[in-house]
Amino acid sequence: MKKIAVIEDEVIVRESIVERLTEAGYDVVYAENGMQGIELIREHKPDLVLCDVMMPSLGGFGVLEYIRKDTTTELIPFIFLSALSEKSDLRKGMQSGADDYLTKPFSKEELLEAVEARLRKQQSQQQRLHGALEEVRESISRSLPHEFLTPLNSILGLSNLLHDHMKDFSPDEVLEMLRHVNQAGQRLLRLVQNYLRFSELENLRYDDVRRAALLEEFVESPEFLIPDLVRVLGERAKRAKDIVVHAEAATLRISAPNLEKLLEELMDNACKFSLDGTPITVTAACSEGWYEIVVHDKGRGMTEEQIRSIGAYMQFERAHFEQKGVGLGLALVHSIVDLHGGRMAIKSQPGRSTTVTVLLPYEAE
Repeated sequence: MKKIAVIEDEVIVRESIVERLTEAGYDVVYAENGMQGIELIREHKPDLVLCDVMMPSLGGFGVLEYIRKDTTTELIPFIFLSALSEKSDLRKGMQSGADDYLTKPFSKEELLEAVEARLRKQQSQQQRLHGALEEVRESISRSLPHEFLTPLNSILGLSNLLHDHMKDFSPDEVLEMLRHVNQAGQRLLRLVQNYLRFSELENLRYDDVRRAALLEEFVESPEFLIPDLVRVLGERAKRAKDIVVHAEAATLRISAPNLEKLLEELMDNACKFSLDGTPITVTAACSEGWYEIVVHDKGRGMTEEQIRSIGAYMQFERAHFEQKGVGLGLALVHSIVDLHGGRMAIKSQPGRSTTVTVLLPYEAE
């Protein structure tokens, strides 16, 4: 049974709406003002909210602003109720993030039609999300065995060769083979870590308690953390001389491990898919209400279709470009950013450059 929250200060109107929705088979909870409505939404996590615009203490716009800022309620469909019929009020309501707008007085049929339309749309969106997750699972089942076996075969093959014929190789040859064994082991370790990290992030979407605790974590002084981490990553990829980095001060609403992982994957892609000697720039600064991190490289780039197809374990042009790992980097970045209420965008010119922009929430002074 779908649950609907009704927030309305006029007793007669509220009771009428509750009665009509209950008769239609919905589970209805209600509040008489905006502050009570916020608590109601927080407690019940309804499938839909019907909210009056003009109320004492806190109006409908305030309620909407609250639930859109809370990651546990931001996707709940929201319908405004108002006696105001001017186009400016309608436009303000829709621009603020409402899904629909009912003007009082409205009939029972109009009310139910609006509710059913919003719930159908919500169900359609959930079905698309479920389909996307199924696609990821299928991609994992296709790609993961191969990706595990590639470095593992290298480790086993070289170690067996050393075990059986070590006396036939010079010390330098032995060291070179051991170096390849270590590289394959590091590749396998990172693959396992990324797979576990991605699974953990996806599971957090459905764990309100753990997700809320994560969103209480902050990173201070990114103006020092980001340059230091980027330089370490550049040295690891032997590209330190190619990297230019600048970061500004802020207090970021993201956990330190997730920020570090985000930067690690962005830098790994930038270094992996651009030639030695070409520049990689990293800038981080407050911009239009977000903390904007931009990583730009002069690498092989991606097509529009490839950008749209980014997902877990998706690899591009594997026959021509051997990508170590399972192509999980950008999917991990997207998952981290989305989990923390941020945004991510990719602009690329095939054969020329790629720019990845990440927007993260930060605490205003």
